[in-house]
Amino acid sequence: MILKQQNIMTKLKLFLLLFFFPTIIFAQNTTPLTNKSRSEIVKSISQLLLDNYVFSDTALKMSNCIKNKLKAGAYNKITDPVVFSDALTYDLHSVYFDKHMLVQYFPPENPTTIQNAVQTTNQEKEDPFRKIKEANFGLKKVEILNGNIGYIDIKNFWADTLYGKETVKAALQFISNTNALIIDIRNCGGGSQQTVAMICGYFLKNATHINDMFDRRTNTTTQDWTKPDTSFTKLNNIPLYILTSNKTFSAAEEFCYVLGTLKRATIIGETTGGGAHGTFSQEAWNGIFISIPYWRPTNPITKTNWEVVGVKPDIETTSDRALETAEMKIFETLLSKTSDATALFNLNWDIELLRAINNPVTIDEKTLAEYAGIYGERVFTLENGKLYYQRTGKPKFEMEPMSLTTMKGKGNTYFKIEFARNSSGKVDKINAYYQDNRKESSIRTE
Repeated sequence: MILKQQNIMTKLKLFLLLFFFPTIIFAQNTTPLTNKSRSEIVKSISQLLLDNYVFSDTALKMSNCIKNKLKAGAYNKITDPVVFSDALTYDLHSVYFDKHMLVQYFPPENPTTIQNAVQTTNQEKEDPFRKIKEANFGLKKVEILNGNIGYIDIKNFWADTLYGKETVKAALQFISNTNALIIDIRNCGGGSQQTVAMICGYFLKNATHINDMFDRRTNTTTQDWTKPDTSFTKLNNIPLYILTSNKTFSAAEEFCYVLGTLKRATIIGETTGGGAHGTFSQEAWNGIFISIPYWRPTNPITKTNWEVVGVKPDIETTSDRALETAEMKIFETLLSKTSDATALFNLNWDIELLRAINNPVTIDEKTLAEYAGIYGERVFTLENGKLYYQRTGKPKFEMEPMSLTTMKGKGNTYFKIEFARNSSGKVDKINAYYQDNRKESSIRTE
């Protein structure tokens, strides 16, 4: 769902209802529909579409579709408002599959729903953005990965310029000294176009025209521009990678479409969901609401948008492999630009760790038993099918495989142990490699 900033306060309550309670099913306290009520619902939805839907010609086709269905008696046996809402959604989608358009039933007579989701509590009256704040404005995770790679997981673009900007700014400050940045929107369902423009402003040096927004209701077009934020100038040029999946939708798609079209980011993952339109929600009849797409963006470069077709990635891979692919791409780029021996060693070290994490191997217990033994002051023991390592005077580590002959301490990336066999096939030596480029070897003593 893409929300426009104007009138956001008045629309927020309904937005929270539709977002936080999207799968509520009301089987009790519902009044059965009649021929009259079904006719009123179809008439109301038809008029709302004709007055507001982003494509006027499509609105007419949708209106005719459900009116003809009603006239033909296709809805006569439906008395449950939930079932009727689903049927209307299905029929509207049969004309044009606009994923932002949805008919749902929220009965006014259900006191729990009204109290919790529509009629604001005292807390919500004091702070209408409470639920969005509790979701950290959609920012789920910020961290620095191996290789000094920044990573931000955005679940929703909910950071408005009044409240959420400082949260975004804190996240970007945290990763502002990294070698590259990965923004993960694989599970992002959308949010506000203003949030998209605000975040894009950190990565674009100059004010940039990113969309023309056509509003069907007013028959007007407005330009959407980024406003440069110079708080962290390094972000203007930081290598930027965006992860997508087929669940990436709406405002999240706008984010990668804008930066991808400008060649400012590399998109990695799956083609996105294909929802470009902005919506508002309106009660059509006694608890039956329709979410109506009423504006559409046009990119000034492509002269189109991502509606239906989605955003195609620059590097296509499955969603679950997107992060690994991005990390490896970053490492390959860094390697190609690095000549310093220490930096090269560190990069190769991190690449080996990455490959081990993303391509795990299993060492059978028989082989682990062959590795177990004493190698000078290093002791390896087999306990409950797992190999443990302890050096004299040091903590004991559980070991995990990097390859069939090399292991590292679990949760520890500082060292790795290679088990070496002699000409007769017996494990008689270990080589210990450290992240500071040291190597130590120990002969098996027992």
